[in-house]
Amino acid sequence: MARRTNTSCLGMAVKGYLLLNLWVAVGYTLALPVTLPDLMASQDPPLHVQGPVQYAVVYGVPVAAAVGVALFASRRRPVARWVVGARAAGVLVLGQIAAHWAAARFDAPEWSARAMAQCGAAGLTAYLCRVAMRWWDNGGLISGGRRPGPGEIWHAAVPFRDTEGSKERYCVVMRSRPHYAEVLKITSQNKDHRHDHIRMPGDGWDLTSGKDHWVEIGLQPLRVPYQDFTDGRPKGRCPRPVWRRLQARHPAPTASRA
Repeated sequence: MARRTNTSCLGMAVKGYLLLNLWVAVGYTLALPVTLPDLMASQDPPLHVQGPVQYAVVYGVPVAAAVGVALFASRRRPVARWVVGARAAGVLVLGQIAAHWAAARFDAPEWSARAMAQCGAAGLTAYLCRVAMRWWDNGGLISGGRRPGPGEIWHAAVPFRDTEGSKERYCVVMRSRPHYAEVLKITSQNKDHRHDHIRMPGDGWDLTSGKDHWVEIGLQPLRVPYQDFTDGRPKGRCPRPVWRRLQARHPAPTASRA
């Protein structure tokens, strides 16, 4: 038991060390527009960034690093490309602000000390951005669980289409909004005679009932406030062939009912 505990602690220490080095490297990359011109200016005679290659390195590499952080933070949940772009822009801007703040705060005479402070500030900022993105994707301020994501199957109180009221049932999440999700209803009633429903296997989400299921297709999604989701976790993911068909026939995002 003691040997197993020691091995586990050693593994955690190694993992922590590698993660620390990863975020230091990210911080070094994000801080390049601050640290590299500072290094060049401290030379005798002073140097300046010039030419397309140098500008590409100084300013292009941090952009690639910011995109990498945004993709890494969003890898567990499907998000739109513009969301990844916006997140990358936020990481880049905040990383630059942190590096400039460190440059002003830690005005050490040696370049290496200044650069270490700048890289550390930018790396810490990038890590906090990653934590914030994960927190938002996992529910943000939603109580009781994380935010439903596109392609997931959840249990919720879904409103009726033609009358007032709602019914607790399974649904497929099509889009996530700030305060609600847009969903399509799932039913176990036979809908083979309907053109607005398709069969949906229970693979990956309903492994116990043994029932056949049908899901709406081509209809306006219904809005379900996050507080109307009855569980804190999804039941599973929509089978990939069904999800592709739902996306292909998904109409305009305006829902029919609040």
